[in-house]
Amino acid sequence: MNYLNSSAMVVAGTLLIFNASAQDTAEATGITFNDSTGALRAFNPAVSATIDMFYYNEDSAEGLSHMKEEVAGFGGHAHGEDEHDHDHGYENGFNLRHLELSFYAEVDNYFRAQAIAAVSEEGAEIEEAWAETTGLPWGLQAKAGKFFSNFGYINAQHAHQWDFTDQPLIYELTLGSHGLNDKGVQVSWLAPTPVYLLFGAEIFQGDNENMYVQAEGENVDLPENDGPRLGVGWVKLAPFQFDNSELQFGLFGASGSHQEVHEEGALPDEYAYDGDNMFFGGDIVYKYNSGKAYGQGDAVVQAEYFYRDKDLDLKDSTDAGAPIGSALTGAQDGYYIQGTYGFLPRWRAGLRWDQVGLTNEEQEPGEAKEEFGDSWRASAMVDFRPSEFSQIRFQVNNGDYDLGDEGTENVWEAFVQLTFSLGAHGAHSF
Repeated sequence: MNYLNSSAMVVAGTLLIFNASAQDTAEATGITFNDSTGALRAFNPAVSATIDMFYYNEDSAEGLSHMKEEVAGFGGHAHGEDEHDHDHGYENGFNLRHLELSFYAEVDNYFRAQAIAAVSEEGAEIEEAWAETTGLPWGLQAKAGKFFSNFGYINAQHAHQWDFTDQPLIYELTLGSHGLNDKGVQVSWLAPTPVYLLFGAEIFQGDNENMYVQAEGENVDLPENDGPRLGVGWVKLAPFQFDNSELQFGLFGASGSHQEVHEEGALPDEYAYDGDNMFFGGDIVYKYNSGKAYGQGDAVVQAEYFYRDKDLDLKDSTDAGAPIGSALTGAQDGYYIQGTYGFLPRWRAGLRWDQVGLTNEEQEPGEAKEEFGDSWRASAMVDFRPSEFSQIRFQVNNGDYDLGDEGTENVWEAFVQLTFSLGAHGAHSF
């Protein structure tokens, strides 16, 4: 019942927000019912729903979702205050990832806005709720609200946009199942150059579930860091112009406040850390359009590299002999490369290679630096799109996961994914 209530409240609240916004917009801009186009635009935002479900099976001993939390060097210790509404671990059998409800409209001559709610069996949450400018001069654009950061290539995409059912390992192990999705402000500048050159800067509250946590311990104290606590910068460049293809490069970096609470020993003792987490990396995307019907002959190749660095200080502990002020440091990296090809009308095939932990080290206060091994995963998929509103995908993964002292475990995964879209759905970005 709570699920139904929360879902209904999200839908009703979002509709009320848009209705109120549309009425205010109509009054403020002088739109009347004689202006049929303006009235329709003001009172009828594009509404769509996307159903994302799949059958899943894997053969690990303890469950792959649990294993990923124990991957050497990437395991989380933090106990955050901001617990998410639902767990994104997959269950053997049938899974409903979520029902995505989207509302989009041109608000007036100055703003456009979008609200997206993700409703799952465990609850509902606002994935995005933002407004952005449409008429700033000199190539500037500003966005405010809750949204996906535009760093890299795949972070800004929703799950149903991915070319594979699951996200790349480096994203999942560092930023968590939501990626970098937060409340904040974004400013971008399209440079007046002969080629596409876009710069962006973002300031977020800093509430990521893995890398930017404000933690809380039962018996230890940590400073309360006011927001905003996270800054992100990125640049995207398309230096060449081709008739049937596009090539884009990107660079990005971010830095923000992060806290962890570790529990160690038989009692156990608590150790509270406060400091900074940063990451940087690059991405490349190449798309080829064959010009044939229904995607036959089209190809996409993309890759991203991601490096993170952690620098925390021990602030408090229940262990009387703990070296307060000493540093906890760590560094990990990873990448993925994938490609898809339309081998028949409406049919695509794809391959993906993930690897994390090429750099994988951590040093706790008073202890020697530890170095861990890497983990990898290979994936293959075939999907079929009867129309632009439906898709069925078959995917297989096989990977080796380094679990530290417990050794390495090999895991097979299989997906059969169904995606359906209802209603108007805007075009996806490059």
